[in-house]
Amino acid sequence: MEPSLDPAVEQESAMDHSVDEISAANDLIAAFAATYPFPLDDFQRRAMIELSVGNSVLVAAPTGTGKTVIAEFAIWQAMRTGKRVFYTAPLKALSNQKFRDFRARYGVAEVGLMTGDIVENAHAPIVVMTTEIYRNVLLELERVDHPAAGTDFAGTVATVDHGKKHLDTQLSNVACVIFDELHYMADPQRGPVWEECIIHSPPQVGFVGLSATVHNARDLVEWMSQVHGPTKLIFHPDRAVPLEDYFFFDNTLHLVRNAAGERVQRFPHIGGERKLARHMYYDDEGVTPKVREAPTPAEVLVAMRGQELLPCLYFLPGRKAVEDAALNASSIRMTTVEEQRAIADEVREWLAALPQEDRDLDQVQTLAALLPRGIAFHHAGLLPSLKMLVEMLFARGSLLAVFATDTLAMGVNMPARSVIMGSLSKFDGIEMRLLTPNEYQQLTGRAGRRGMDEHGAAIILYSPWDAFEPSFKELTKALLPVKSAFSMRYNSVLNLWRPNEFERLREIGAKSFLEYQRRLRRKQKPRYALKGGKGKKSKQARVEEIYSGEGVELGISVEHELLATATVLRTLGYIGDDDHLTQKGRLLRAIFHPAGVILTEMMLSNALDGLTSGELAEVVSWFVYDSDKPIWSQDTLTDRLRVARRAAKALGDKVRRLEMQQTMPLSPAINEHFMGIASGWAQGISLAGIRQRISLAEGDLLMVLNQTIDLLRQLESAASQILDDPALWTPEAAPELSWMERRAMRQRLDRQRVAMRLAARQLLHGTVAQSRTLPFRAAGLPTPPVEELVELTPPTEGES
Repeated sequence: MEPSLDPAVEQESAMDHSVDEISAANDLIAAFAATYPFPLDDFQRRAMIELSVGNSVLVAAPTGTGKTVIAEFAIWQAMRTGKRVFYTAPLKALSNQKFRDFRARYGVAEVGLMTGDIVENAHAPIVVMTTEIYRNVLLELERVDHPAAGTDFAGTVATVDHGKKHLDTQLSNVACVIFDELHYMADPQRGPVWEECIIHSPPQVGFVGLSATVHNARDLVEWMSQVHGPTKLIFHPDRAVPLEDYFFFDNTLHLVRNAAGERVQRFPHIGGERKLARHMYYDDEGVTPKVREAPTPAEVLVAMRGQELLPCLYFLPGRKAVEDAALNASSIRMTTVEEQRAIADEVREWLAALPQEDRDLDQVQTLAALLPRGIAFHHAGLLPSLKMLVEMLFARGSLLAVFATDTLAMGVNMPARSVIMGSLSKFDGIEMRLLTPNEYQQLTGRAGRRGMDEHGAAIILYSPWDAFEPSFKELTKALLPVKSAFSMRYNSVLNLWRPNEFERLREIGAKSFLEYQRRLRRKQKPRYALKGGKGKKSKQARVEEIYSGEGVELGISVEHELLATATVLRTLGYIGDDDHLTQKGRLLRAIFHPAGVILTEMMLSNALDGLTSGELAEVVSWFVYDSDKPIWSQDTLTDRLRVARRAAKALGDKVRRLEMQQTMPLSPAINEHFMGIASGWAQGISLAGIRQRISLAEGDLLMVLNQTIDLLRQLESAASQILDDPALWTPEAAPELSWMERRAMRQRLDRQRVAMRLAARQLLHGTVAQSRTLPFRAAGLPTPPVEELVELTPPTEGES
């Protein structure tokens, strides 16, 4: 018999629900629990009770505590009633992993997958997808003029009436949407996606939010309840495997804090001596502190092995640091002769799938030599196939140490016995700074394997640059709250646009978590802070000012962004004088890219005319490289590409001037040194050959080429959405265009649609083609023929 809930849990649930509701919920939970070989935890049961009575839940708990079991209950509950469930994840790797897990549990026919690489069984009862895909279809459903499903995924929520397909704007057959890693809402670039999903989902669609523990989880729940429906917080602060904190100092592991959270040893005035010496610091006796050398990775691993704390993840900032550390550790024999042979055989078999010219790449040769020793490195500059190989070998237990950048902690689930902090600092794009408590928890959350380890271990290494005690104090402070990154840019505004209903956009903006937090701050402090007793508003007070129109109250920042965005759209002709979207506006609303306005301007001018498919791919690639990090390139552009480059710069400058006039965020500019990757690849130059002409790693080159294919497909799809709808080409639908202008635009977009597809296909060969089959292999799916890979790619934005 299933154990009953803890009495305190029963009492807490009974406060909100009737005896009959609790009884019915317990019956459901017992039937579900019978399918598992282990008992459910109380926090899981609390969540299931809320889901059983029709509430949404936000589950805030550390990594590895079993949050996914709650999501599986929501799936089980929906499938009992013939409903569908969407499981959204922020990363493709996580989506692939969940798809593979769910197929094993529910069966092949019951689970579909949609990422930037795969469309598989999209009509299935359970569909795993990146969060951007769900957001995009929600925005499409908001359009006033959609006669039918415009994208593949939108077609999966379509109904058929009298033989004609219509979008089901209420998603009436979807019972629940699961948001994995909901704390991504704080991400400056991608955070708004989560807010838009919550705001625009139909009210009858339930939510299961899965999040790391965050400081303001109650605020998130209150906001979700206000904008969507009743939502309950399920807070579980305890780790599945308790964590012990260690300090590696003088070649010895010292226990700093035990698994009960109690301090055991302290290390005042240890660490940071080199920084103090640089500033001529003297202690009480008038001498500078002794500067010790930082431990080498080999020394650390020897000590870890002696304490039986392997396998480990060893985090360092920067790719070079990661690779150098792995090479240093390679002097240690971590595997037996038999294990070395077995790993070497598997590595040879895996690398045989690489194109011949890529097998001689430095990173391939280096990693192939390290892996049999039980050591690897992992960072974003690696070829995708190598990253997948490392992840697979580590998950299997063949590797004892993986040196990685912090991107690994945000990727697939790779728990270890220990996590080593090779540095407590990271570069945030502006400066080197200490890790935040949230980042430290994210990294150390990988320490401890449930069912295998009694304790996990987090090891901080001695550093002559960081004093231990003040650093440890900062890292273990209370977690930082999730701060909204909400923004409504061109694409969102155009998809939500209703003629003469600007107030509706303001109402949507008022529903954002950003506005909720602003209102919360106003409740917690006086409306205006005074300076100098003269009644002047402080800077903070000015930020807190509000715009009160006839309708909703809106913060000045959101109000300004909406007005500024609409002004730019009107000025550039995306919204007509009659307040309806123009044909340009309909094209742009289907382009989910930060540089969408500039790309649309290029498509509708003569900037792309006369380009070959390889040259078109080159132009589009300029917009996928979004780093302003200095790079060098020895490539040169053809005459036609130089003309296109000047046009791209001129159109970008035009858009950014308007944005500056409106004091709004600027559309991204092209990196002036970035060129030659897509055109070189289209001409058949090898990855190694391109690598010699530009200062980017092999993994970065593949990322650029794959994202270029995705953006080409997205632009092709945007053109198709308006080209394939005759109703959008009538004089009434496009009054801003004359008959001749409509004809010219249609012909131009039709040519570009064909050219975009040809350009994508021209990039699809060699390592690029092979890399696009990896998600199928990771998800356990048959690998499709290369010629089908472009057609299988959904036109959507997403993470890289």
